[in-house]
Amino acid sequence: MAVLVAVALQAATARSKRPRYIFVLPDGYVGWVQIVFNDQAATPLPMRDGGYVIDIPESGLTRTSDLRVHDFKRQDEFYYHSSPTAETQELGKVPIENVLPGDSHGGFGVMDTGGRGKGYSWFVFVGPPSIRSKVPLADWDKEVEAWRKVHWNERMPAPDPYPSPGRLQSKGPT
Repeated sequence: MAVLVAVALQAATARSKRPRYIFVLPDGYVGWVQIVFNDQAATPLPMRDGGYVIDIPESGLTRTSDLRVHDFKRQDEFYYHSSPTAETQELGKVPIENVLPGDSHGGFGVMDTGGRGKGYSWFVFVGPPSIRSKVPLADWDKEVEAWRKVHWNERMPAPDPYPSPGRLQSKGPT
């Protein structure tokens, strides 16, 4: 009986923790990120400090066998790494204005990959408001709001084509 109670308490404790996503982006990255979930050929996301680490390469596209976790109370973190090698990697926070708040960070999910293999995708734009305002679909919540003004509660279609993941601009002189 004591073992059963201990297992039940551990399960409750695990559920009460809110795993978050920890995005690690190339230094100065501005552009679209595409995370492909449920790709059984990919590896699970590593856990660090209670969060799922999503390492974003220069291509902006990363894959995992995990399923996406939706939690509106989740506090995701976004970092730039200064060096591509894990041994010397230093992390710096992405400026707060470069990522929209909320469960999807102004991005959107679709039930396919746009021709990039098996799984389903989450698209997120990372960049300052001055650039985001010029990039189509970079604030999906605004797109939905505009759609609903005209179409009320009619389901909004997924964008076609999807954004292309990858850096939009270079990080500048080094």
